[in-house]
Amino acid sequence: MFRLGQVAGASCEQPAGWGQAGRPPLLGTCPRKPSDGRGWALASLAGPVLGALSARDAAALAFSALGSFAWVKIFDLLAANNVLEQKLSRKIVHITTGPLFILTWPLFSGAAYARYLALLVPAANFLRLFLVGTGVVKDEGLVKSISRQCDRTELLRGPLYYVMTLMAVTALCWRDSMAGMMVVAVMCAGDGFADVIGRQWGRKRWSYNRSKTLEGSAAMFVAGTLTGIGLMVVFRGMGYISFCAGPTFLGVVLISCISTFVEALPINNVVDDNLSVPLVAGLLANWLLM
Repeated sequence: MFRLGQVAGASCEQPAGWGQAGRPPLLGTCPRKPSDGRGWALASLAGPVLGALSARDAAALAFSALGSFAWVKIFDLLAANNVLEQKLSRKIVHITTGPLFILTWPLFSGAAYARYLALLVPAANFLRLFLVGTGVVKDEGLVKSISRQCDRTELLRGPLYYVMTLMAVTALCWRDSMAGMMVVAVMCAGDGFADVIGRQWGRKRWSYNRSKTLEGSAAMFVAGTLTGIGLMVVFRGMGYISFCAGPTFLGVVLISCISTFVEALPINNVVDDNLSVPLVAGLLANWLLM
């Protein structure tokens, strides 16, 4: 595997501070020792760090980050130019961003640091939402595409919790855990379709929560179940997980059912469903699918 900072046939004398890897801090260069001792110490530390980052991981990070930014930006522009209705734009982003992100995980290597490298993608989105939500950075397209009332402060609630969940799933679950896949399935596809179908075709409302409909809940259950099973089948096909279909799919159905019930509870003013739904799904998945 070709690595950054490692050039075949390089015949540069290695200074003592380069460590066991013996890799220069920059690709194909033989740096001169800085006159400042502290600068040389930083250079000697940077060499192994850059050398440990494989070309595969660098390419995977670039693809994931640029793809994530471009995907959201497309809907920013569509909403800003009134090509796509704002609520629909927001929900398409909600439904698709999480599953598309975890489908980039197999692009990364098997190195121990790979999951934390992938985590930089939702972390960058977290920073972007925080800066726009607090008014430090102005981005009307982003506000219009993913907020309900075109209020920038909304970005500091549901959307921020959404990327926080993706960060937690990446760090704690990664690609060998069905729990992470189930969390993404119910939070993104399940909750997203519940809103789309409930608003457009919802007629029968729950007696304990008049803002939720039976049709929306049914859509969440179906979308969460199918997305969860779909992600598991994909990752099993790649060899990251293994499972017996019958008991596992039964567990998925049960998790989707309970998560749907939680989403329909009249507690949204107290706990955002981008927190309550993935939390319940994650706890149940760790119990039923592990």
